Amino acid sequence: MLASSLFTWFWERHINNTDKMTELIEIQILYFAALKDKTGQNGEILSVKEGSALASIYRQLQKKYDLPEQHRLKVAINDSFSTWDYRPNHGDTIVFIPPVTGG
Repeated sequence: MLASSLFTWFWERHINNTDKMTELIEIQILYFAALKDKTGQNGEILSVKEGSALASIYRQLQKKYDLPEQHRLKVAINDSFSTWDYRPNHGDTIVFIPPVTGG
């Protein structure tokens, strides 16, 4: 009986506790201009922790690709400008927009 109770306790707290498990979502990142040049690609699909803010996602990419500082960029999600604290949903498309120069 004790072994059964211990097993149930362990199962509920460590194996079957989906409330504390971190879900991953997939988002699409599109790169343009200088960011496309730095990454060497048009975009990529990322798996990120659900609830991650755009600023956190960009910092990860910044480290990976040596991208410009965040304060120099704008961000859009699903074709609308957004704030850096926005937390994307599964399937969202994110574009980090570098400053545009030229004439």
